[in-house]
Amino acid sequence: MAEARIVFTGANLLDGEHPARPGATVVVEGRRISAVESGAVTRRPGDRTFDLAGRTLMPGMVQGHFHAGFGHFGGMAAPMLGLEAPTAYLGMIAAKNAKTVLHCGFTSTIGSSNGQYLDVSLKEAITNGVVEGPRMLACSHEFVTSGEMADGTNRSWFMDLGNHGLLRRVDGADAFRQAAREELGRGCDVIKVSVGPGHGAMPTADMCYLVPSEIDALVETAHERGKRVRAHCPSRKGILLCARAGVDIIDHADRMDAECIDAILEAGCSVAPSMLWSVRYLAFAESWDYDQGAFPIGDGFPERSEETQARLRGVREDFEHTCRIVPEANRAGVRMIVGDDFGTPFMPHGDYVSEFEVYVKQLGIPALDVLRWATKHGAEAMGRGDDLGSVAPGRLADLLVVDGDPSSDIGCLRDPARMLAILKEGAFVKGPLAPIA
Repeated sequence: MAEARIVFTGANLLDGEHPARPGATVVVEGRRISAVESGAVTRRPGDRTFDLAGRTLMPGMVQGHFHAGFGHFGGMAAPMLGLEAPTAYLGMIAAKNAKTVLHCGFTSTIGSSNGQYLDVSLKEAITNGVVEGPRMLACSHEFVTSGEMADGTNRSWFMDLGNHGLLRRVDGADAFRQAAREELGRGCDVIKVSVGPGHGAMPTADMCYLVPSEIDALVETAHERGKRVRAHCPSRKGILLCARAGVDIIDHADRMDAECIDAILEAGCSVAPSMLWSVRYLAFAESWDYDQGAFPIGDGFPERSEETQARLRGVREDFEHTCRIVPEANRAGVRMIVGDDFGTPFMPHGDYVSEFEVYVKQLGIPALDVLRWATKHGAEAMGRGDDLGSVAPGRLADLLVVDGDPSSDIGCLRDPARMLAILKEGAFVKGPLAPIA
C-alpha cells in the first residue's frame, strides 16, 4: 500500500534560490518532495492536504557554525573552553541546544569545535531517537599549534592539565595527518583548525599559525575520507592559504579582500562571516568606563585603559572592514553561510535570526540572499546540495511553514509562534496545521 502523501496548497514558495512564488503546490511522498506545481494537483485517497492560504513554504535552514556544547553554566568557570562542566552536563546542554535549533527551523547543522567528541555522541543520539535534533555534521576538537593565541595552555600551563577542553595541540604535517585520522576515525565529519589570530575580542594580525605543509596534510587527509575542513581564519594571509589548500569552510574572514575573493571563488570555499558576535561584543566593550579601572577581556588578564582602547580600536577597524567587504563578496558570488558563536554570554542559542538582521539591516544585503545562505548555500557547504537546501522534486522534505514572508521581512523567522510547521525528511517536527477535510 502506497504511503499517504502530504500536499501543501496555496503556498508562497521560497524555494531556496528564486524570489517568492505565490499559489504553489508542493507534494511530499515519504521522505522526499515528489512534485512542485504552480496550481492544483490531482488528489489521491489518503492525501493529507494543507491549505497554506498564502503562508510561506521554504526549505529547512542550515546552522553553519554550531557549537553544541556552548551555553549557560550557572556561573561555572574554566581554565579553557570545553572544561566548564563535566562531559555529562555538557551533553545535556548540547541536547537542549539541538532541540532549540531544530525548533527554530534549522533542520541541519555543521558543527564547530567541541571537546570529548560531544558532536559525535549528540549526532548518534539524534540518529537513534534518544534526543530530538537536526541532521548534523559532527565537528572535531579545534586543532591549534603550540604557543598561538588560541592555545589555552598559554594561560594555564602551570595547572599541568591533561584535558585541554575543546582544544587539541598539533605541530607538524605528520602530526596533523595523524590527529585528523584519529578524530575522523572516531566519527567526526569536520576537522576544525585555528589558522590565525583575531575576530572577536582581539584585532587581526596578518599572519598564519600553520605552514602550508601542515594545512595541506590536514586537507588531504580529510578529503581522502570524504570529510571536510573548516578554519578559524580572520587574516588575509590565512584566507589565501586556506583557499589555495582547499579548506571547505573559512570562518570569519575578517580581512578578506579582492584577491581573497578571487581565490575563494576559484577554490569553491564557503565563508561563514559570523558577524553578530562582533556587533554584540563591541556594543558592550565600547560602553565600558575605562577610567574606573582595568577591563578583563580577551585572554582574561586586565589591561591598562590605553591598552584596552587600542585593542578595541583594532577590533572596530576589523569589523568596519568586514562590513564593507562582505557585501562585495556576496555580489561576486562567494558561497556565504550563516552561523555564529551562539551559546556565548552575548548571544544565547535560539537568537539565530539576529545574525540575519545584521546582514540585511546593517550591511544592506537583500533578505533573499541571506535566506539563500541559510538554505541552498548551507546544504552545499555540507556536501548535500543535491539533497537539501531547496524545494524541488527529489529533494529531502526538510520544509518550514512560516506565517509571513521572510524575503520581505527577515525578522518574521524570529517568532516561534510564526513557525507554524517544521518537517524533517517528511516527518512533522512541529505542526501539522489543520488539514483540509
